[in-house]
Amino acid sequence: MNDDDIVAPLANDCEDLRRFLIDSALPPVWTLDAATACRLYDEGVAKTRAAWTPPLDGLAVDVTDVPAAGGLAAARRYRPRTDRNGRPTIVWLHGGGWVLGDLEAADAPARTAAVATGCTIASVDYRRAPADLFPAAVVDALACVDWLLADGQSVVVAGDSAGGNLAACVAQLRGGDPGLLGQVLVYPATDPSMTSDSYGQFTEGPFLTRRDMEWFYDQYLGPSGDRDDVRVNVAAGLGEGSAVPAVVLTVGHDPLRDEGIAYAQALRGRGVPVTWIHAPELFHGAFTQSGLLPSSALRVAQVWAAAREMFTSPV
Repeated sequence: MNDDDIVAPLANDCEDLRRFLIDSALPPVWTLDAATACRLYDEGVAKTRAAWTPPLDGLAVDVTDVPAAGGLAAARRYRPRTDRNGRPTIVWLHGGGWVLGDLEAADAPARTAAVATGCTIASVDYRRAPADLFPAAVVDALACVDWLLADGQSVVVAGDSAGGNLAACVAQLRGGDPGLLGQVLVYPATDPSMTSDSYGQFTEGPFLTRRDMEWFYDQYLGPSGDRDDVRVNVAAGLGEGSAVPAVVLTVGHDPLRDEGIAYAQALRGRGVPVTWIHAPELFHGAFTQSGLLPSSALRVAQVWAAAREMFTSPV
């Protein structure tokens, strides 16, 4: 794969969004306190939801309390009424740097996944930093997966960005359970050293930057957190934990790009079945905006089609 295959000009709709965000002059997340960052993020989510909320399309939606070590973690379940045998539950762990996001922010991608796969989606409202530092989010993600596995369900764990980090962590820690079928990782955070070339390429602009990621790790881990913990540094943990089949999406305009590619390659190096999809024309964050960005919708469809092929039985 040559350089043009790794990063290409932004798709036209993504470029339009980039220019709009620049004109909006929103402050970079790394300049904010967590409360302000969450407020601005939630305002942005509300505007997106006003412009696009996927129809339910036959989905039954309910919120279930999941027993967790820190109390109860909520999981919103999206259950297709046409759900059939042979289809696992997909546990969705939203992105947002372990700080931003909630069930509302995750609503559109969860609905999209349920319709695209025909699977039940369990979207987890895990505890977020800095109010609840690492490993609270890991504990809650594990609690939901363990709850489903104990119920005899087959599970695929999935997430984007920080949620991809949590999904990869859970896949390693529970990979030995036959009920955990695989993982779907969307531009996952896998290596907190932030030393890859792509981190040096994306230092400015309205999309995710190196300084943003530094801020997110600081919020997540707190002043005494250990970035070398394999539940954070999942790239290092891959050598110790179990490995399960994976669908991995990486995008060209993303400081996490190179570590995501390296993680997919490392899985393959261990003999793990991997479907790697690379979108050189997309930016970090595009996956959850597929209703507004046709270029993203094409890649989202690819991801869930690959997951459906890899993890569901013919019916």
